[in-house]
Amino acid sequence: MATPEPSDPAAPTTQIEAGRTRWVTRILRPGEPAAAAAPAAAPSSDAEPTAVRPAAAPRTRRLGAPRGDAGGRKPARKGVRLPGAVNRMISRAVTGPAAELDYAVPAELRRSYEVVDHIGSGGEAVVYLAHPTGDADRSIALKIYRPGHDINRELLDRLRARGAADPHTPAIHGYGYAGSVWGEQIAWEAQEYFAAGSLRAVMDDAPLPEERARAVVGAVAECLRHWQETLQHNHTDVKPENLLVRGLDPPVFALTDFGGAVRATMSRVYGGLAITEDYAAPEVVEGRREAAAAWWSLGIMVHELTTGRRPARGENWLSARSTEIDVSAITDDRWRLLARGLLTPVPSARWGYEQVRQWLAGERPEVVKPRRHAPILFADVNHEDPPSLAFDLLDRSDKGEVWLRTHWPSLRTWLDREVNDYTFDRAYLTSLAEHPERAHLAISALAARFVPGMPPRYRGHEVSAEGVLAMATGESSRFAVLREAVEMGALSLAARHFCDHPECRAQGTNRCALLERVQHEVPLIVDRTRSTVEGLGQPNPAGLTPPEPHEWDAAWAHAAELVLDPEAPSRYRRRLRAQSWHPAQRSDAPRSPWWREQRTTAVRGDDGTVATNAAFVTAVLMLPSATRAGGAQRERDRLNGKVRRQALLDRARQQVGRSTGSGEGARENRELDPAARAARVERGMRQIRRAMGSGRCRRFAYPAALLGVLDGVGGLLYPAGGYYTDVAFTGDSIEGVRAFSGAAPVDAVSTAASAVLSLLPGGVALMWGFPLLLAIALVLLGRTAANQQRKARTQLISYRLALAGSALMAVRLLASGLFLLCMGVLIPLDLLLS
Repeated sequence: MATPEPSDPAAPTTQIEAGRTRWVTRILRPGEPAAAAAPAAAPSSDAEPTAVRPAAAPRTRRLGAPRGDAGGRKPARKGVRLPGAVNRMISRAVTGPAAELDYAVPAELRRSYEVVDHIGSGGEAVVYLAHPTGDADRSIALKIYRPGHDINRELLDRLRARGAADPHTPAIHGYGYAGSVWGEQIAWEAQEYFAAGSLRAVMDDAPLPEERARAVVGAVAECLRHWQETLQHNHTDVKPENLLVRGLDPPVFALTDFGGAVRATMSRVYGGLAITEDYAAPEVVEGRREAAAAWWSLGIMVHELTTGRRPARGENWLSARSTEIDVSAITDDRWRLLARGLLTPVPSARWGYEQVRQWLAGERPEVVKPRRHAPILFADVNHEDPPSLAFDLLDRSDKGEVWLRTHWPSLRTWLDREVNDYTFDRAYLTSLAEHPERAHLAISALAARFVPGMPPRYRGHEVSAEGVLAMATGESSRFAVLREAVEMGALSLAARHFCDHPECRAQGTNRCALLERVQHEVPLIVDRTRSTVEGLGQPNPAGLTPPEPHEWDAAWAHAAELVLDPEAPSRYRRRLRAQSWHPAQRSDAPRSPWWREQRTTAVRGDDGTVATNAAFVTAVLMLPSATRAGGAQRERDRLNGKVRRQALLDRARQQVGRSTGSGEGARENRELDPAARAARVERGMRQIRRAMGSGRCRRFAYPAALLGVLDGVGGLLYPAGGYYTDVAFTGDSIEGVRAFSGAAPVDAVSTAASAVLSLLPGGVALMWGFPLLLAIALVLLGRTAANQQRKARTQLISYRLALAGSALMAVRLLASGLFLLCMGVLIPLDLLLS
């Protein structure tokens, strides 16, 4: 890809030196080579964008996207885990300011193309009008795909080799992949720009005059014939917006949007359903990508050319494929014949190029009535072919279950003798004789074979990868359905339906790899979890209770979530760690040793492995039991502590009594009356009790130590001449802190605190290292005061010194008006963002 020098002043984004950003890249994206953080060397200026994919793996984080490199290996270093919002914020700051349009177009493309205007956008991509850098006279259409959408590299290679000589395809200027400002690898392609627009602009004037409409139909037919016979590709998304106007006198159209084009030798396509419903033929939902689908789209356009509107379709796909399209709105008999021939629901009987050419020549080709199968009756509806029956069974699964349990022999006979279809595995039907509970599995098998274009469902719930994740993270009432779907193997059948995951399409297996992963790994995770739970009960730890059946349903859901969602392990780690410290989520579970062991295995394990996921599921599954066991353990510890404290007090009383009964203490004690002796003993007991609570000083000593560290860091980093930055957020914050510290009331308090600190010898309290040393002393004093092994007098002295040190730290913070404290936070943040 041709790119200007990094110092190009025309580049919309602010240039950042590589040395200042490499360490940020290493922290935010561990495992990337260091060269990825530096700008690529610019090739010669006459280089043209190429189709070479970058070596780095796509950073787009999709549902279940594989971790690590392309080979599935994990990066050597885990780095710092940052929330997605923080990561995006830092990414914006590192990239630098740019306009909204610049954010939409990756920076490396802006070096190769000068974006002029926004042309339009759709569900897959956004299209811009652009010029190649250094060639302002040449206009191209720059298409930036949305994250998750891929390009048809095979077809683009062929079209680029043909150049601009092909009238029915746009000339390809370049294509490839580029990194967005959010760290995602997105696809792009640059092709010939058509200033006259698309066929939609012509059809906006419909109904058209007779001759003009005939010319448009002939031009579109020639374009479709060229794609199917010359290019050997069936385009499944033929619509006016994709037919670009190369000329209008006579009309010539070029078909674009290559995501809907497949090789003519492919009767079925898995992964990516690129169609527009208004112009799509009924059979495309069955997974059929045959040539007849494009001629159905022409039939819809014929109706629109002659009447100004599209024909009415059925309420759903089932009614659309089994009923004739009403073309009575077309008043001319010949045009009505053309529409009826092109809109024949059965693909084998639909008109193609030969019939359209005969019609244009004035002939009247015959509209063939295809032979239909003898129908099979389901719930008062006659179905003449397997796709319509499979759709209806899937749509009304509850009735379908009851019907299949008794009518599966009739269905098997109908498939054998009437339909003559032997591609469907009859074992799904014959097994219902002994296992009628598998009726929903048989429905899923029928749907996967005959209507793979429909979203897969099980018991009325969508079981695509996204649907399974929604079930796993949604209401608990769906967990049992998810468990049954996995145990029955329904997800393996659902994997045969279409999906729009680029990684699945790239593997070329004609199956959804994410669902295959769920079907394979979730049972392994649950089996390992079950073995772990059974092992915890041998011998039975105190308070451990086995999970209830409905809790095991939740275990299957947790396992599916961990397999499908790359962010799930991070959420589970936060949840498990929060049991120890979070004010709203903490529980007594960490008091159970057997639960702590599972948590340690989970939080320290590698993401994505069966062992780690099983530890996560075990820890979450046993959390209620561990909480109950931990609560009982806490109560036992409280009672044991009370007994120990009472024993300590009794021992102290005995020691005080012995000391007052012999030697000087005895003589002094004999001189005191009984009341004085009792008062002396009570004072000793009070001292012991105070020493036992002296560890509370950590509540204020440790926060004071943390603030002292920040104050010392601020004093170290803040230069004498002032600190200046180009980052707007930190610059404004520093100015606000400086204004606050300079306010009259704050300045008066700061002056008084500085006067107090100046009393210390040598002005040591005003040096930047003083709060750091004081912070270390506070931490040590807090630990000593809380150590029950120390003498009571030592604990009390540590408590009092910690109290005095915290007060001195507060005076130190006030001496700068809290300015250095804020600098200890803002300056490191500015260094990270700049």
